[in-house]
Parts: sequence; structure tokens; C-alpha cells
Amino acid sequence: MTKPFLRTFAPLTIALGLAGGIAAAGAPLTPLGKWMKPNMGAPLAEQDFETLQKSFVFVAGKPPPSGDYAQWSAFANTGAAAAAKQDLAGVKAACKRCHDAYKEKYRKEFATQPFP
Repeated sequence: MTKPFLRTFAPLTIALGLAGGIAAAGAPLTPLGKWMKPNMGAPLAEQDFETLQKSFVFVAGKPPPSGDYAQWSAFANTGAAAAAKQDLAGVKAACKRCHDAYKEKYRKEFATQPFP
């Protein structure tokens, strides 16, 4: 290959490879994560509190099958209450509490568990 070709396309190839890696890194790892992106992530970004409230209520009724997620429903119900008040900080806090408590554990235990 000629040097002009390499100078032109090598940076593009590297950039595309990096972009693909970054996109894959942000991809949900579980069926629950795949459900959360459009049902909680997008409504949160749009501040669609009505959809958030419905999604939190739905999640509250779907705790993992093992009994080791004692606060799951409470976290989700707190988020639903915050969404009902259009309290963005409260919604984010409910998400953070649940993710901090359960995200890694859930990924390990239920990587392929269908949701909903």
C-alpha cells in the first residue's frame, strides 16, 4: 500500500475501531439492562415523568427470583413517588441507590434472566 493511502485511511480505521469499542462498552449486559434503556433511560433523559412512574411501578413488581434483593421494590417505589412529583433529583437518587446496591450482583446472577 502507498503511504498516502495509509495516511488517509489508517486514522479512519483506528477511529472506527475505537468507536465500536466504546459503543460496545455502553451496551446493556443483561435483558433487564436492555429493557431499561428505552423504558427508563430515554424517559429520564426526556424528563418524561409519567413514563418513568409507570416503569418504576412495573420494576417494583418484578424483583429478581432470589430473595437477596430485599430493597428492590422499595427503591423502585421511591422512584415512582419521585416521578409522580416530577422530582428529577429524587428519580436519579432512586436509580443510583438501586444500581449501587444491586447492579453488579444482578449482572453476575442473572446475566441471561429474561425481563420482563
